[in-house]
Amino acid sequence: MKIQNIIISLTAFISIQSFAAAPQYQVNMRVGMKGSAPLSINTPVKSGKKAFVTEISEDGLTETQVEVFARKSQVDNKAGLYMDVLVTKRVRGQMRFSERAQVFAPDNQEMEFGLGKKGKATGSLSLAVMAHQL
Repeated sequence: MKIQNIIISLTAFISIQSFAAAPQYQVNMRVGMKGSAPLSINTPVKSGKKAFVTEISEDGLTETQVEVFARKSQVDNKAGLYMDVLVTKRVRGQMRFSERAQVFAPDNQEMEFGLGKKGKATGSLSLAVMAHQL
């Protein structure tokens, strides 16, 4: 009887855990692109979900879109957020710039990254990222 109760309790616990909400983070980013003023982003993201932020210039000719796919992760015993960041810039509807970066930001620590074409440090994209779990 005790084994049956333990199995039922364990099954209920596992079922409840599978319905637990994905962790939510507050992400603060500064996105710098060659030839543009830095874009500041402050947005909530859920682990395992995509978040999009779009900025359109005052004259309506330039659009910058930042797409973030984030998931809770751990690197070297530090909990944090692993992010796949795609930055796209369009001028008059034509794509001018598209860069992707994959970064890990430990909880409550600012991390800075610089990327260029094919991973070379040419300075075409820079990110400063800070994330903390809500």
